[in-house]
Amino acid sequence: MIDSDVSWPLLLIFILLVFGPLSWRAWKRRHQQVPPMAKNDRKLYRLWQSDPQAYERQYGEMDRQLATRDKSGS
Repeated sequence: MIDSDVSWPLLLIFILLVFGPLSWRAWKRRHQQVPPMAKNDRKLYRLWQSDPQAYERQYGEMDRQLATRDKSGS
């Protein structure tokens, strides 16, 4: 068996290697600037993530109108 002085740092390194990338991805997703229509629609969110240019071509004008309307209404 591994000596206990060595096992704790190894366990800490293992936990960081396993949960580090997951936490980083979750943090990035939480702090990204999602367009207004993609916030409320899973299909549009997936389109925006996979092909932002296609999303902009199809829904960019509607997003700008929605953002303008939200700013003037608030």
